Amino acid sequence: MEKIVQKIIEILKDQKLKLASVESFTGGMFANELTNVPGASEIFYGGMISYSNEFKIQQLKVKKGLIKKYGVVSQEMAEEMVVKLIKKTKAHVGISFTGNAGPTSNNQEQVGVGYICVWYLGSLTCLKVVEPEMSRIEFKTNAILIGFEEILNKIEKNS
Repeated sequence: MEKIVQKIIEILKDQKLKLASVESFTGGMFANELTNVPGASEIFYGGMISYSNEFKIQQLKVKKGLIKKYGVVSQEMAEEMVVKLIKKTKAHVGISFTGNAGPTSNNQEQVGVGYICVWYLGSLTCLKVVEPEMSRIEFKTNAILIGFEEILNKIEKNS
């Protein structure tokens, strides 16, 4: 994972772009992995851990009706989270994570399902991750790796 992160840092540095993150089920692991690599301070604007619904509504300004209609673990929520993040931070690249890492389910949300959305200069890509057999930590680690790979994929196309 470190090599991917290093490559992301180099490319974003060359492009003079900033990255921001908003994490729910990953609980800050994405930001931690990113900042473990030297040079991250040059491209990382910052991150939010938006774990509770209240935080999502009050701080991120996610619409309460969206939660009621689609649930917290949905593509619509992941999209809304990254769009609100970009609006708030003015970053060029953003990523959001929402899902259920288990071991139990809340509100009929399937364990081992997550959504990752990557915003790159106005282009939005969302991925669904379904890994119900993984442990909580494995699921979170897998999701952040997928997130880094998607960011790298998007920025390499434009470097």
